[in-house]
Amino acid sequence: MRERNTETSRASQLSRQRRARSPHRPSLQIAACLCCALGLFAWLSAGPAAAQDSEQDGALEDPPRMLGLFSVGVPLRLTLDDKLDQSRIAPTYGSVLLGYALGGQRLRHGFGVGASWNMGHEGGYTTPVYAGDQLALMPSYLAYYTLNRDVFGVGHVGIPFLVRGGPSVGVEVGAAIAYRVFAGSGVFAALNLDAYGAAGFNLLASLELGVVIDYEVLP
Repeated sequence: MRERNTETSRASQLSRQRRARSPHRPSLQIAACLCCALGLFAWLSAGPAAAQDSEQDGALEDPPRMLGLFSVGVPLRLTLDDKLDQSRIAPTYGSVLLGYALGGQRLRHGFGVGASWNMGHEGGYTTPVYAGDQLALMPSYLAYYTLNRDVFGVGHVGIPFLVRGGPSVGVEVGAAIAYRVFAGSGVFAALNLDAYGAAGFNLLASLELGVVIDYEVLP
């Protein structure tokens, strides 16, 4: 009986050690699945319609565009700090990104500025953060890519920094796939990856859903 108990104890210790060695494996798998799903949606959306549009448009240059993306996001922490009483799923947040894309063909370059704020509470009694306590601004480089007449993509690289809620600066890389419901508006889904270095190193992957305003700037 003692031998069985000893073997059971050893098995449980090995299981705990394996889980401790790879604490971020489930998070990385979830982030990878989100990336694959977003890429598959973009590939299916482009399809044969993109090839047909390219033949019709040829080398025509589209005018510049004004962009507005309004969304709600859910972040997944790929790193955790137990001292700060962090949970794997961070509080939801609201986000606004206003941008300008230069004229061109399928791929256009541009710039923008974003703002985001937390919509939930976390931290317990150790380091509580309440809704609206954190506000970040983010100047960004934008890449605008036309997949077909109804679907386009927006990528960005930005430097978010907190203007409320403590000093913190990071880097964000994101990509969005948008579908035009009307001529100048539609819906989109985005996947972002953020890295912050305030209190230790923080790495987050987030999924955003929202609406987009997309207007041509006619001469």
